Amino acid sequence: MSIVKTSEEFSSRRKVRYGTGSESKPLTPNTTNASLSPHKTHYGKDQDGQEAYFIDFNIGDFDFKEITIRTEGRRLIVTGKSKLAQTAEEFSREFKRDFTLPANVDQYSIAAQLDEETRQLMLIGKVVHEPENVQKQTYNSTTSAEYASSSFSAKIGSIKENNTGKSFDYEIFLGNDLKDGQTTIEITGYNVLVVRVIKNDWDRNGDFSHELKRQIKLPAGANPQNIEHGIDKRTATLLVKVPAK
Repeated sequence: MSIVKTSEEFSSRRKVRYGTGSESKPLTPNTTNASLSPHKTHYGKDQDGQEAYFIDFNIGDFDFKEITIRTEGRRLIVTGKSKLAQTAEEFSREFKRDFTLPANVDQYSIAAQLDEETRQLMLIGKVVHEPENVQKQTYNSTTSAEYASSSFSAKIGSIKENNTGKSFDYEIFLGNDLKDGQTTIEITGYNVLVVRVIKNDWDRNGDFSHELKRQIKLPAGANPQNIEHGIDKRTATLLVKVPAK
């Protein structure tokens, strides 16, 4: 028999309490270690005949209701926690598994299924394919980014300046690693514009980040009020517009 959990249930964390008169599970030394059991991944068809990505591993004697599944970007995180009683004492145990979803898997579609006989937990994500026009746009964007990189000597942080008479415009090349980053802009003493772009990321070894800090000495005719900025992902550049006085 299999139990199916839908993605809507994954958003809530569960706590299972065992009090007086409640059922407790024995603590056994031969319990399968859900943290270390090998996992398998493969592509195939789901129950609806749609292309899907599968991850499965053994959760031992953890109950399905003790499993929490959530996604953080491309990360798929599975945790389990339970309390076990042995004579008059209570013990707790837990595990955590961390997987990286492929780029073509919809992280919002994750569902799970447990085979109660084999104790194999199956995680299922729908495979998505980009439409042809999106793929073409991606190709064009890459070409534009390469062009921008070439015009800026392929150096991240390079600046192209333009004085329109009404504003001082700056184009800062970010490259592909920073074009999806978070931007902060501040004015320090001596009319210096400080630009920071940070992109947090993650891989199997842990968290890491890309960061760019760029200072721009504003000309005497610049008005540091109402500065506008935004990232053009097509060219991988940060556009900063400083009004003129």
